[in-house]
Amino acid sequence: MKGDIELEPETSSVSVQRLQKKGQTTLVKKSEKLDEQIGNTLTKPVMGLGVTFTLKKIPAKTVDLSTMVWLENERDQELLDEFAISDILPTFKEYGQEVPAFGREECGVIQVADGSRRRFTAITAKSDFYIWVGDLSDEQMNYLSEVGNNYRPTSAYEQGQKALRLLNSGKNQEEVAILVGKGRRALMREVNTARLPKPFIKALPSPNDLSARQGETLFKAYKKLDEERKKELADFFTNWCDDKGKYSAEELVEMFIAKSGITKPEHVKPRELAMGATVALKNGNAIINLPKVSDDSLKAIEEFISQTLSKEALQKL
Repeated sequence: MKGDIELEPETSSVSVQRLQKKGQTTLVKKSEKLDEQIGNTLTKPVMGLGVTFTLKKIPAKTVDLSTMVWLENERDQELLDEFAISDILPTFKEYGQEVPAFGREECGVIQVADGSRRRFTAITAKSDFYIWVGDLSDEQMNYLSEVGNNYRPTSAYEQGQKALRLLNSGKNQEEVAILVGKGRRALMREVNTARLPKPFIKALPSPNDLSARQGETLFKAYKKLDEERKKELADFFTNWCDDKGKYSAEELVEMFIAKSGITKPEHVKPRELAMGATVALKNGNAIINLPKVSDDSLKAIEEFISQTLSKEALQKL
């Protein structure tokens, strides 16, 4: 389906072209150029089926109410803020929207499949929103959402949310793993990450800063807390959201660890013996390192250990 993402606009008879004076060099905003194409159509193959789209303009003041993000979109809209769209917000404010979104219209509301970040940016910047609207099935909406999210991949937390929804719908781990194209172990790491408190995820500079391995480790400690401690943890990170960007992801993870009471295992420093040999004791287990040991020396050491342990065992009888 590589051809599914190639766009070839076709100007229709209902388009209105702006007349420009010959030789005029005035810089025109991208959105103004899109204004010239309102009502234009394009045919785009989506999942192998041709779909005809019409370019529509949603006035700035109605974007929030007259459009919505497709509910199956993997990207968590609650995690979007000015910090999360800092890569496109300045351009949006200066030049307007450059690339239209894609979606469909249902019951008078336009559902956005590809372009949820652009929609949020338009709302934030109080600018008009442009979208190609076509007759799309649910499967095609899902496909366009996935294609759109490839530009800025979703996080382990968001992917885990999707898997968690599928599990809660009655599917088992194996079925969900097949659906999302991942192994069961990797799947459950993301699911456990999705079970972390959202205020903590929102406090991160980006949800992508937390890997599934990190998330699962934090969740194992988090699930042991009682409800009061969990609420205290969520309240703590809620208060940090206003200072977003002030702390790195590493610092916020350290805060989570401290607030959860997670104790880090102390590093065991080996004791040095003669000729570079070392011995380390951890949890009652001895680890002996003998570099370049001869066969005779190894035999003598083994005999000594065997005799010593046997003697100790007899004393305990």
